[in-house]
Amino acid sequence: MQFFVSVAVMPITTIIIVLIGVLLNNSNMNNRVNDVMAHIGALRAEIDRRFAAIERRLDSVEAKIDLLIGKVIEFDNRLTRVEAHLGLK
Repeated sequence: MQFFVSVAVMPITTIIIVLIGVLLNNSNMNNRVNDVMAHIGALRAEIDRRFAAIERRLDSVEAKIDLLIGKVIEFDNRLTRVEAHLGLK
């Protein structure tokens, strides 16, 4: 009888120890995954911030280009009037 008890107790004890190890390791892995997800969230926020800054800069450049195009068109109109007035064209 003692042999059967020892044969049954040893595997059950081993299984319990393994399950405890798995649960502890799983808890540690959950903490690591949460840390990685928090880091990814911070990186996404930083990327969004940088893209917003780039978008603002591009809007500013676009406004300057529009102003420059307007000045070129205005200069072309003045030059056309002067040419017409002087009969150069």
